[in-house]
Amino acid sequence: MPQDKSSKRLAGKMLEYEKRPHKNALADASFFLNPDLARASALTLHGQSNYDKAIEKAFDVFGLDPGKPDHWRTLLGILADVFFGERGKGPKPRWDRETIKQLISDFDRLIATLPPKTNQITQFELFISLHPKRYAGLQPGTLKARYNEGKRRLGIKPSRAGARK
Repeated sequence: MPQDKSSKRLAGKMLEYEKRPHKNALADASFFLNPDLARASALTLHGQSNYDKAIEKAFDVFGLDPGKPDHWRTLLGILADVFFGERGKGPKPRWDRETIKQLISDFDRLIATLPPKTNQITQFELFISLHPKRYAGLQPGTLKARYNEGKRRLGIKPSRAGARK
């Protein structure tokens, strides 16, 4: 069952299409007679329909130019991915005990070498730069949350340096 407005609109458009498939014999004939003109017309915004307004807005939001045919392809790809791209179901997997232990061990080793008044986010920024492969793509705030959550889950008391805000 669709839950948000976009899903409901998409379901409605799909149902509408099933009832009345978009077939336009004149457009088919014009494409057959002059494919270049038909292609150019298809990639032109006329500003008269609600679709054109929505397409113009999409081009603007993604910083694309409707005058460039390759940008149409890019926009189509973005929108197709949003609506039909594969996404994992359910919540993101929690970190396992070994990964959390490794994070705590690595981070505690680092903070033992830093000055005592260093901000914890700054510590995690440095931490990521020192371990780029192991913690690639993670934000300092994410690691801080995993570190603190891991200490709580494993029943480890926060160290003096690790407890700083």
